[in-house]
This record gives sequence, C-alpha cells and structure tokens, in this order.
Amino acid sequence: MEYISLKGTISSTIKVVSFTPYLVRFELKTSEQSYNCLVAKDAFNFVYLAQEGAPISIFGHFNKRHQLIVDKYHVKNGIEILSAVR
Repeated sequence: MEYISLKGTISSTIKVVSFTPYLVRFELKTSEQSYNCLVAKDAFNFVYLAQEGAPISIFGHFNKRHQLIVDKYHVKNGIEILSAVR
C-alpha cells in the first residue's frame, strides 16, 4: 500500500455517505488536481471541524476505486470562540 501526503482546500460540501460505519466524503483541491476523499477514522470529529473552503493537510492511501482514504488530517478551520467583553 502506497501512502501519500497532500495539502489543499476542501472544494465541496462535506457529505455523510454511511452511518454504519460512519463515512464522510469530500473533494480535495490541490494546485495540481482534485481528489475524491473518504474519511472513516474520526469522521464524526471531521464533520465538526471541516468547512468548504478550509485549508487541509491529509495523509492517506488510494483504494481500488482510486478514492483517497484519509488516515490522518489537519484542518485549519475558522471556528472561533468569541467572548463578550463588557
């Protein structure tokens, strides 16, 4: 199995394609091309963190259908906790 490491942006909406097991799909756009990606490990947390247009770094491998199976990811998200100052 050959592993690959990529950086890019999430260029589609994050879609849940299966609930048992929990499986999430998105499209990764790099400077060279686009990849169809699937997240199974820690997918519930991925749905919370990831947004369309967010920068992402992934590490994974390709399956027989040439989909990129994500083993590890890091999403730079825009989730901020605002505190009210009075």
